[in-house]
Amino acid sequence: MKKSFALVTAFIISLISAFALLSGCAFDAEYGYRSKTYYGVMNSLAELTVYDTFTVNGVADNEKADKFIMVADETETLLRGLDSSLSTAYENSDISRFNAAEGGTEVEIGEDAYNVLSVAMEIYRLTDGYYNPAVYYSVRAYGFNGGTEPKDFSELPSDDVLSGYTQLSSKFSELVLSNRDGKYYALKPESVTVGGEVLPMRLDLGGVGKGYAADKVEQLLEDNGYKYFKFNFASSSVSFGRFPSEEETFRLGLSNPRKEEEGAPITYMSLDVCDASVSSSADDVNFYTLTDANGEERRFCHIFNPFTGRPIDSGIMSATVIGGKAAENDALTTAIMAMGVDKAISFIDEKLTEGPFERRVAFSFADDSGYKFYTNIPEGEYIADSENFTPIKNSALR
Repeated sequence: MKKSFALVTAFIISLISAFALLSGCAFDAEYGYRSKTYYGVMNSLAELTVYDTFTVNGVADNEKADKFIMVADETETLLRGLDSSLSTAYENSDISRFNAAEGGTEVEIGEDAYNVLSVAMEIYRLTDGYYNPAVYYSVRAYGFNGGTEPKDFSELPSDDVLSGYTQLSSKFSELVLSNRDGKYYALKPESVTVGGEVLPMRLDLGGVGKGYAADKVEQLLEDNGYKYFKFNFASSSVSFGRFPSEEETFRLGLSNPRKEEEGAPITYMSLDVCDASVSSSADDVNFYTLTDANGEERRFCHIFNPFTGRPIDSGIMSATVIGGKAAENDALTTAIMAMGVDKAISFIDEKLTEGPFERRVAFSFADDSGYKFYTNIPEGEYIADSENFTPIKNSALR
């Protein structure tokens, strides 16, 4: 395995929730780095790091320093623009205007919103609906994305209400996108009546939007001649360029979602990455617990099964997808989390191990015999970090 290195920055603290950069040996001596952190973009934190010869023989290269400042500013302009188009936090964003429109209405949207919706629809079809950004009402009903967190089980939404919400979210397949005369449009499906209230479809593209932003930033960096970099968006999507030593790479540790347990390891596996996008989802990033009638504590996280309208209860605790486009990967990790172990393995083997969506994938899960993980990454290309997690093969579950 190649040697590896990761810079210790403040951002690693937030990164550890989904994955961690592990330390190794240093990069080539002539390289230094510059970083810039962006706050409050899509309600999250992002950090850009570029590696270059900013100082040679003790003399600062002001031209390269100025170039980084320019590119960092262009990155911020890009991110803020995407935020104002894709975030529901902005009343006049493309997605907010779509959400506010009545069912059956055609809404003009911007090119970025059109592109993100196109990715969302593609992954919706690829995953047979396990990725679905139209679970807006269920998410809020369970206290996420601006909803009120339930204090006990009596405050959870009823089966009838959830049935109406899932009927509405299933109409995501009926969304129609079009491009006419250089303008972009989204035609909403018809509304659904839930509990006597007529509800139009509403979307939340936060996850796939972050991945799309990471893809755009990566292209911006490459257009400006940078090949050594990393861009980290909210520990959800990371775009890695090459490591600033041709014989080395970044070492990535996949975080243990139960790392807060006594004696638990921080990561469950690690591997080397470069020139790749990495996306991850986990049930320990945004969650709460309630105690049921039997005195058992149950976890409710922000990732939803679109077919039940409820937070996932599949046994899968985290999922990571490496390679390809970050926008696609963000949606894929969400879908894998919702599928459950057997279906996720079949999906990975059939759709993500070869072909147009070939990716390296790993997910951690819990069953009656303990903590485990599955990956399609060949043995020898990763390290299982702890005896607390057992790697399994397809045949172990079939």
